[in-house]
Amino acid sequence: MAKIWRFVFTRIHKNKTFLFRLTAILLIIFYFTIWKRLYNADEFHFMRNNKPLKYGHLYEKLNPVIQSWGQNGQPVELNADEKKLSAKSFPSAAFNVYISDRLSPNRSLPDPRPYECAQINYDLDNLGHVSVIIIFTNEIWSALIRTVWSVVNRTPKILLKEIILVDDFSDKFELSEPLQEYVDHHFGTLVKIIRLPKREGLIRARLVGARQAKGDVLLFLDSHCEATDGWLEPLMKVIKEDRTNVVCPVIDIISDQDLEYLAGNRYYFQVGGFIWSGHFIWIDTDEKSLKNNPTKVVKTPTMAGGLFAINREYFFQIGAYDEQMEIWGGENLELSFRLWQCGGKLYIHPCSHVGHIFRDYHPYSFLGKDSHGMNTLRTALVWMDEYVRYFFVHRKDLKSKINQIDVSSRIELRNKLNCKSFRWYLENVYTEKKYIYDQDVIAYGTVRNPITNLCMDNLNKVEEEKHELGVYECMDVPLDEWTNQMFSFMKTGYIRREEGCLTIDEYATHRVLLAKCPSKNFNTNRKRKHFIHKKMQTWIHTKGGQIRNEHFNLCLTTETLKSSDNIRVVECNKDDLYQIWWFQKYTDIQL
Repeated sequence: MAKIWRFVFTRIHKNKTFLFRLTAILLIIFYFTIWKRLYNADEFHFMRNNKPLKYGHLYEKLNPVIQSWGQNGQPVELNADEKKLSAKSFPSAAFNVYISDRLSPNRSLPDPRPYECAQINYDLDNLGHVSVIIIFTNEIWSALIRTVWSVVNRTPKILLKEIILVDDFSDKFELSEPLQEYVDHHFGTLVKIIRLPKREGLIRARLVGARQAKGDVLLFLDSHCEATDGWLEPLMKVIKEDRTNVVCPVIDIISDQDLEYLAGNRYYFQVGGFIWSGHFIWIDTDEKSLKNNPTKVVKTPTMAGGLFAINREYFFQIGAYDEQMEIWGGENLELSFRLWQCGGKLYIHPCSHVGHIFRDYHPYSFLGKDSHGMNTLRTALVWMDEYVRYFFVHRKDLKSKINQIDVSSRIELRNKLNCKSFRWYLENVYTEKKYIYDQDVIAYGTVRNPITNLCMDNLNKVEEEKHELGVYECMDVPLDEWTNQMFSFMKTGYIRREEGCLTIDEYATHRVLLAKCPSKNFNTNRKRKHFIHKKMQTWIHTKGGQIRNEHFNLCLTTETLKSSDNIRVVECNKDDLYQIWWFQKYTDIQL
């Protein structure tokens, strides 16, 4: 191509005729409008053996790239007309399809790792080979393709055995023959597509991929991710050191609104936990330890489940996935408990980062089943031992369904693997002491003001987010049923629910909030602030029934309040009946 251009410009210089100049201009136009369009790597190769691909026109339509958008993971700002267009397609995927479709499949990303990670040298020849397994069902084309390209572009070739795409019965046309043509053309035999004849769900689809994988290591990814530089080597090294190590990358957020790669604090991340209803949550880690050991793996009690690496032989040896689980949900906690209780180890590696589009809802069908509930019921019955009662406090509806499931094969597996108890897991693995509503408490249950018959109430608000606490007409419910009115008065002085503690708004001291509870893992540079916040969340329950905040010396009241109002604090008055509160049950501990 370079010789052609030298020839053209030499002739232009020597021959001043109008015709030749016109010909040269037309050649230039042809290059920039046709040739470059067909052969630019970022706009895809749409030719094979000098013939256009059958679905080349479709690829352009599916991914009309605007090269400047989203580079280095930057957010994309839309004008008013573009926002209207993006709003139409958003519900189909639960993220901004309009922007996703216009991002380059090879867009650049920031390096979110601790700086020390880039200094590590890996012996690539001795790390083994990985099979990357990606499940998709009616995924947005651009998101899926960007996931695959990010793996191919940022993974040393010597490590990448294959990428296995498992199509869980998609019915979008572009994900059928066009996708096959696309991956064959761009990746050859590196990328394989397995088509499932019926909808199996994430769990069984992953098992299909795992059984056909040839790599030493299985690495599961969701179909709307982007791997960053150096993401794989740390994971492979940890597994090479001990085949019972299972390791996850740090999962960074890709905004569902503008597709920004939100790298966050490179020297801090959270690890996985759980709540008694059987849902995964993020919990704090020791910030000081992370800064002092920025390249060291960190133990995690649970994993989110979408992204992790495991030795292939060990995966099947320890029981793979529970094949009787349906569609999605609960499999991550089940595998996490099983790993820890049966001799494995679960880590997050600070030197491995993968971006993931976090969505507010699932755009695909669960086939009319409460798959999360039933899967979590299986998990609880097999792994939680006597602590299963705390699961049923939250999911009383599932207690009647015990006879509908058979977990005998999984209990047999547990016995075969000689696994430890759930008590051992809580005492030795969980980084924060796990909240249990009736343990280490002075009182628990509903918190009632007798004169108004109003009870402290969460008012159906999202507990993970800080919010005002309210009051509501008291409900007569048994102590083993979790409601919006269930609270525990801990020995530490905290009044709490599972994910929040009572505190007073430091900027408006009449407001009572349910906010994140104090953690033993905090930044020592903010030690004084942490101490103050801890006192703001400490309460004194007097023998007369008042509940007084230790820091502000103010008392909870129901005066002037009606059902559904936000609770307040006022100056304490032991003779004020609106300040009297009684818990549903008290332990033997004296107030």
